[in-house]
Amino acid sequence: ARASPSCVCCATCRGAAARGPPCMKRPPGDGQVVTPMGDSKRPKEEVEHQYLMRVLQPAQQPQSTVSVATIGDYLETEAGRLSAQNPASGLEDALQFLAKGWRRAEEGGVVPTTWAGIAPLQEAALTTALMLLLGAGTEEKVRALTALLETPVPARLMNELLSAAAEDEGVPSRLILGAAKPLRDRHLNDQQVGQFAKLLRILRASKRYPAALIEPPCLEEVWKPHFEPKFLWRNRKREVVAKQWPGYALQTRSLLGWALAPSALDGANMPPSKSHLTEAGSPEWSDLSRATRQRIDGCKRGTQMKVASVTSTAAELVDILLRASDANRWAVLEWIGIMLSSAEPRGKQGYVAPGGFNFWPQHGNHVIDVLGHEQTPPFEKSLNNLLLLQSLHAKMFGFPTSGAALNTMTLLLHLCKPIKQDQATSFSAFFPLRKDAEDLMGAWVKEARFGEKEQVEAAEEVAKSDATFAAPMSDKILFKTQVFWLATKGIGTLLLPVVKEAFHTFQNIAGYFVHKDRPNADTAWRQFLLAESTLREPGFLERLGHLVDLTFRFLRHSAAGGQEALPPPAPGPTWHALPSTVLENVIDLCDLYRDSHHQRQASSIPTGLFAHLDPDPLLTTLCVVMASDDHVRDPSLRGRTVKLMHRLCFSFPQWQEKLNQPPLSNHLIPCLINVFIAVEKAILSYYDLAYRYKYELRVPVMDLFELTLQHEVHRKVLDGFVRGVGNERFQKLLTQLINDSNSQTEEAIRTVKEYHQNRANDAAQAAQAPQPGASGGQHDEQVLGDDQTAEGEDVYRRSRMNYKEHAKKYFGLASKTWKTLWLLCKDCAPVIVEGKTILEQLLHTSLDAQLYFLVGPEMKSIKSSPQEYDELGFNPKELVKQIAEIYLFLARINREEVARIVGKDERYYSAATFSKAVRFIRKYNLLGDGPLGEFDALVKDLSERVSQQRAAFDEADIPAEYLCEMMADIMSDPVQFPQSRKIVDRWTAVRQIMSSDRDPYANTPVKVEDLIPLPELKEE
Repeated sequence: ARASPSCVCCATCRGAAARGPPCMKRPPGDGQVVTPMGDSKRPKEEVEHQYLMRVLQPAQQPQSTVSVATIGDYLETEAGRLSAQNPASGLEDALQFLAKGWRRAEEGGVVPTTWAGIAPLQEAALTTALMLLLGAGTEEKVRALTALLETPVPARLMNELLSAAAEDEGVPSRLILGAAKPLRDRHLNDQQVGQFAKLLRILRASKRYPAALIEPPCLEEVWKPHFEPKFLWRNRKREVVAKQWPGYALQTRSLLGWALAPSALDGANMPPSKSHLTEAGSPEWSDLSRATRQRIDGCKRGTQMKVASVTSTAAELVDILLRASDANRWAVLEWIGIMLSSAEPRGKQGYVAPGGFNFWPQHGNHVIDVLGHEQTPPFEKSLNNLLLLQSLHAKMFGFPTSGAALNTMTLLLHLCKPIKQDQATSFSAFFPLRKDAEDLMGAWVKEARFGEKEQVEAAEEVAKSDATFAAPMSDKILFKTQVFWLATKGIGTLLLPVVKEAFHTFQNIAGYFVHKDRPNADTAWRQFLLAESTLREPGFLERLGHLVDLTFRFLRHSAAGGQEALPPPAPGPTWHALPSTVLENVIDLCDLYRDSHHQRQASSIPTGLFAHLDPDPLLTTLCVVMASDDHVRDPSLRGRTVKLMHRLCFSFPQWQEKLNQPPLSNHLIPCLINVFIAVEKAILSYYDLAYRYKYELRVPVMDLFELTLQHEVHRKVLDGFVRGVGNERFQKLLTQLINDSNSQTEEAIRTVKEYHQNRANDAAQAAQAPQPGASGGQHDEQVLGDDQTAEGEDVYRRSRMNYKEHAKKYFGLASKTWKTLWLLCKDCAPVIVEGKTILEQLLHTSLDAQLYFLVGPEMKSIKSSPQEYDELGFNPKELVKQIAEIYLFLARINREEVARIVGKDERYYSAATFSKAVRFIRKYNLLGDGPLGEFDALVKDLSERVSQQRAAFDEADIPAEYLCEMMADIMSDPVQFPQSRKIVDRWTAVRQIMSSDRDPYANTPVKVEDLIPLPELKEE
């Protein structure tokens, strides 16, 4: 630290020599004095010369003094000398010399940062560098710039050089190819960040570089390589029915594919010699069965960081291309469109592994059966091998692998993120109708739409007046619409297959084999956790939530045609043009995330995906779908809609409160009535005969009825609806509730009887069936010898029934149905009594019949121990109480009419049964003193009235033509079916129409207004 007269430092240096070591907080040259210490009278030229030599550090000292004024000439001379010294690398050496000088001038510690000569030096260096570069040939430019990209060249100098070099038509493509081709070997644990940064630096420098990327030769080599299908699938007539898609080729042979390919899920895609480089093959992700939650969370965080790095660099690359030009923007969208089209087979129900490539159909149960079946070939009994087969299928069929598909979806979410929520109404609903939309949307343009054929054709005519409909596909005005439609398609083709495999298949396999086949269980558990690392990453969920929110806002706007969504207006062209799969996919996605969220958290606060959703557009859209037959014709889809509303509202109290606020408080009850009626025709499977799909879909409707009717605002809406425009639909609702309650109770009782009969008939084989309280996962049917293979395996093992579980399920359904019927009778008794048709059906086929089974002669056939009743979920006391209260609700409105109709029931009504019901209620104290006395009086009154009425009928001679052909009762209002010409009582005909909308004799469609009245026969 000795101070010398020639030291070029700050003014404190001399004092520092006496005081000790220099201050480490202030680097040398950080003072305000720019003249050398100890000799302030030295010439300015000498000081500048000394500074410049410190900065440039030339190999040979100049013969004369160099100043700021002459620095340009000196740099030109020195750079020329370096260029001539070595023709092969002269330009590179000269540019490196200038770049290092520039960098030293900026670093500090070499010269004072306040020195006025820094800027002129940099300008001179830039001018010299550009002069040298522009004077060189294409080969020299490429070689020199490639070398500069390997070193830390100042950003401005590098950008100016790259921009200037872009003027040479041969430079951009060669630079891009040189930077892009090494990226083909990227994987998650070697992302080649430095190499990718060089490529991004080149593309940012000038718009000529992104333009060159989508033109030959880059187009064929790194952007969209030429693809020729190598696999064709033919039918028996040798006609080509399918061919290899280009998606996998883009994933493995294109620049954007290399950017998106690194993933935690595609370990099977790596050669065995490199499997240790994958997440699945790394030590961190091995032996997970013994891993602690802390270790697993740490592994997931590490994987999330790696995947986030991959997707962020890919997004950065795409952002550069999108800003470059219309041609680049269209090239990116077209590339994504090809990937989506190639992934279409992954979103379809077929192609089930191991013969196919989809694990997710049937919730993975088929894959579980394959892995555990004794006749499965040994190779296919390993989940690792099935994952390898899936990878091979990806190469053969040409679809992107799971990891690449998920990263592509993440890229689409990144593109959707800048779109504001209020811009959802600006998306063109007519975009899928464009003739050229297939270039971007593939086979999705042929998906079934909400409108009929004629309505879709009318929508096409309306679309022609839309300015965006005729705009070129590369027009910037379509960009947001294009991104939205690509993202909504990506939900079904890219995202849902991965989510279903993770949340259904892999999770179920891990649980099923945890004690049976530990290697398969560990593999499945690892695949689930690796997928979950991305699917539950906070940034991913935020962007996905934004897309889902945009989708529901768009659907609400399209369904309402720009009007108020509730009550639903008649659907217009914007709704008819939409593919129905848009709604199906977003409901599937919400269901999957809701199921998974419910399994992991008991919190009632929306988290994960649902923390980023606005409940208003979502719930409103669901209500529109539930309410309107015109908007959605598929009853199963409408049923799934109400299931989603049920799950969300019962999970999140904040969302549940929305049901009691306008507009939902004014329209939810009619929506529930309409959707309950609609799902009557819902069918899950042709073989689903015992457990009807409609029952499953009606459970959430009944739960929502019970929830909403606790509030006065909903009860007022119900009363106004059933007394007005909704009276006919309300009667249809009651008819279906009555039918359901009867069918469910009868099915449960029949199952219990059959179970008891089987045990009694063959006591020797009863030991093979589970004892009371056995696991619900085992069947309790008898397996006969003819039902077994030579090895003893049950041929019908997958269709066997557990009688007790089956009965428990149906008793539970019946209990909910009766509770809903009780609620409606309580609040709408006057309307029910006024509608004599529904009143007669309710009394005869439901109330009277159930008392007959519960306390009448049939009671002995289902009598069992209280323990078994508890196991079955059967509560006869509660059911008898509800029936008695319904009688009271109705009798308080019109006692005489109730007694008259009950008296007509010769099949189930008997005074003894009703008297026994009174004793049963009194014994178990089911009603209070007041209601019990009221019911006792009603029973005695019924007994007296019915005995008188039946005595009168016994004395009368009734002609056969006065009897209903269906029920054999005296008709009060005879009508004729128009097709079958059968004559029945009006209430009987209406009941049949309310149940099925068909003529029961001719099996043809019929409406109530189609019935032919017979006034002359009625008068007789």
